[in-house]
Order: sequence, then structure tokens, then C-alpha cells
Amino acid sequence: MIDFLTRKWREFWIPGKSSLDPVLIVTIFVLLLAGLCVMYSSSSITAWREFKDSEYFLKKQSVWSCIGLVFFFFFSIFPYQRLEKLASFGMIVSIGLLILVFIPGIGKSVSTYYGRNFHRWIAIGPYQLQPSEVAKVAVLIYLASLFPKLKLESTPDYKKLLVPSALLLTVIVLILIEPAFGTTLEILFVILGFIFLFGFPFRNLLVVGIVSLPLIYILIDRVGYRKKRVEVWLDPYRYRFDEGHQLVTSFRAFLDGGWFGNKLASGYAHRYLTYSHTDFVLATFVEDFGFFGFSIFIFLIFLLLFRAFYLVQKVKDPFGFYLGAGILIILGTQFIINMFVVTGIFPITGISLPFVSYGGSSILIVLVSLGILVNITRKENLGL
Repeated sequence: MIDFLTRKWREFWIPGKSSLDPVLIVTIFVLLLAGLCVMYSSSSITAWREFKDSEYFLKKQSVWSCIGLVFFFFFSIFPYQRLEKLASFGMIVSIGLLILVFIPGIGKSVSTYYGRNFHRWIAIGPYQLQPSEVAKVAVLIYLASLFPKLKLESTPDYKKLLVPSALLLTVIVLILIEPAFGTTLEILFVILGFIFLFGFPFRNLLVVGIVSLPLIYILIDRVGYRKKRVEVWLDPYRYRFDEGHQLVTSFRAFLDGGWFGNKLASGYAHRYLTYSHTDFVLATFVEDFGFFGFSIFIFLIFLLLFRAFYLVQKVKDPFGFYLGAGILIILGTQFIINMFVVTGIFPITGISLPFVSYGGSSILIVLVSLGILVNITRKENLGL
């Protein structure tokens, strides 16, 4: 019996033993379940305060997670190669959805205390869809269909890039004016990642990045709320009673969490961190479970990313390789930037923590992306 279990345990970790990679599947479901539990703990006090129902956000997130799981299973068996034919159509649909957020009666805007309106959602009954999340998947599929074709050409005709460039620029501009600067960063990282995979020298990419610094400076300095966020990031304690409250409270949550955390939903951040169940959910997570729990979470994230990275490298189909690489870049960017924001390494920007942050569109698109990734990394698609 012990020999049998030992053999099965070893086989569990060997890539290509099963049609679907068990390590990838198990890690995804563990993160999904853990994310719901953490989100519930983070949101219970806010939910009771605003709706007199401590499970309000948990119920809504669970609905979106169930919908996401339906799409996850669908895309894990749907021949992903067919997505290549739908790439241009997906871009047009995503542009249409991004325009809808600005139409009164369809789009849902949120006003901030400093007078800025955010147009990021489409109202669907009691729920909201965030088109910029849909646009990320559309851009991934579109770029993954474009780059292999360019790779096949000995002397690429760059005139053919006029239409793709126009479509991509339209998506980026629409997302910027919502505004959703964090999502724009994710898409730009994907584009740069694909250019690097295409064979463009890293040194040249670095030069492009340096040349782009004045534009980035203008996008930050000339937009009041972004400039303010940088000022808060540089000295959060100076603004601890207003704009810096989130970051300062996050620092305290990490300190209070210690090694093993506190009684669930009882800490300072749970009571006073504004919307603690969204972008700053990691702070309340550490307050609950401490550095030990945080280390386990980081281990699971790295297990997911590195396992997928190993498998994507083995994908034989160029479209599948680029699509899988793009999904990894998006997920990795979200994890890293969110953690950097919550710990004060990076200025505050609206990027959610996959699996954990409250948000229906976010968890839906994460599960759709992972369903496609699981499909791409099937045994029959790998050169093992």
C-alpha cells in the first residue's frame, strides 16, 4: 500500500503522465477555494456594515466563481486552435464593450472623493461586468494569432501591422480614458513580452523602455490623481489620515499579523481598511494568517506559475505557445504588481489579486484564462 501511494505521488508530479496536468488543476482549485475563504474573512465586516449581511460579498463572488468554473471546464475541452479564427472578432467585440461603459444607462460610473469619475463597468441587473478584463483576453488571443504569422515571414511586411496596431491602440486608449491604468500596464507588459519572445533583442527593448519614460512621466504628472498617488507612495505617513490611509493600514496589518496571524476578521485592518476585500485584500490576509500563511500562498502562486511555465515551453503549436505565454505574463504581472502595491514597493494602482480580490469580472476572466491554459498544456499538445 505504501509503495502504491509513493508511486502515485511520484507520478502526480511527472509532466505528461495524464492528459490534463494534475499539479496545475489541483493548484488552481486550492487557490480558488482559499481565495473565497480569505475574501469572506476580509469582506464580512464591510458587508455587515453596508448590507447587514456578513455573507453579501461571499454570495456574489461565489456566483461569479460558479459561472467562471463553467467557462473553465468549457475552455479546458474546447479546441483552443479555433480561438485563432475568432481573434479579430474578439477585438471588435471588446472595443464595442469598452465604448458601452461611457453610454449613460448602460455604463456604470463611480465618483471618487477627489472629483474623478471612473467608467469601468456595464450594469447587468444586480451585477456588473468590467469590459477591460474581457479586453485582456481578446488582446492575448489576437497577439498570439499575429506573432506566429510574422515569425514565418523571412522579411516581415510591416505595412500589415497598421490594422493590428490601430486595433491595439484603440483598446489601450479606451482603457486609459476609463481610466484603468493598471490594466493598461498589464496589456503593455504582454505586448513587450511577445516582442521579446519574437526575438527582438532585450537591449533594444530596454532602449524603447527608456525612450518611453517621458511619456510615462506625462501620463502620471499631468493627471492629478496619478500624481497624488505617487506623492502618497513616497511619503504615506504624511497623508495617513486621507489618501495614505490604505497604505499605512496595510503596513500595520503586516506588522500585526506577525508569524501566525490573529483571530479571523478581528484585526485593525478588517475594521478600518477601506474596501479591504478588493485590491488590498492581501493586507487583511496577512493580518489573519501571518507570515506563515503568506509564505504558503506565495508557494502556491509560484507552483502555479512555474509549473505552467515549464509546460508552456513544451507546447508544439506556435499559437498555443504564444497564448499560453501571454496568460502567464498577465497572471504574473497581476500577482507581482498587487503584492508590490500592498507592501509599498510600487505606487497604488487598481490591479486585483487573482483568486482572492473581490470582483466578478476578475475571477471570471482568471478562470477563463486558466481553462485555456489547461487546454493548451494537455499531454497531446506537448513535445514530451
